[in-house]
Amino acid sequence: MSDKKSREIDDIDWGILDELQKNARIPFERLAEMMDIPISEVAERVKLMEDDGIIMEYRAVINPRKVGYALSALISVSTDGSNSDQIINNALEDTPEVISCWSVTGASDYLLEVHVSSLEFLEELLSDLAHHGRLTTSIVLPRYAKNRPIKPPRLSMTD
Repeated sequence: MSDKKSREIDDIDWGILDELQKNARIPFERLAEMMDIPISEVAERVKLMEDDGIIMEYRAVINPRKVGYALSALISVSTDGSNSDQIINNALEDTPEVISCWSVTGASDYLLEVHVSSLEFLEELLSDLAHHGRLTTSIVLPRYAKNRPIKPPRLSMTD
């Protein structure tokens, strides 16, 4: 499935997406009431957005602090460029603390999001990852850690 938009998303679709991002377990009956459309139309729209790859998955979002991860950090990795994808894949294969990894442009090649149990564990993890390139680490402050819902794209900053 390609990332290109396969159909026009209207205001009702955006309303459904907004509510599903807040609570993926919201009943279709409630969505139908909120959008003022029949339940069958909600089900059809959700199915189409799933089929089109707009809705990619449903999952529980876990509070890392409540399950033993005291710190979250962002780690920028700059490699020497030779076979870096394979190197980073090998490095991350057995590192469950890395919950996201992006290949990025700019001064770094990769940006990793990690959850760790302690500062000491972070130090150990950084020591291990340092074999794969130059690292820059930022600890995430908990009061700002928040996943924001995706909203309709704006065409300019004044929209």
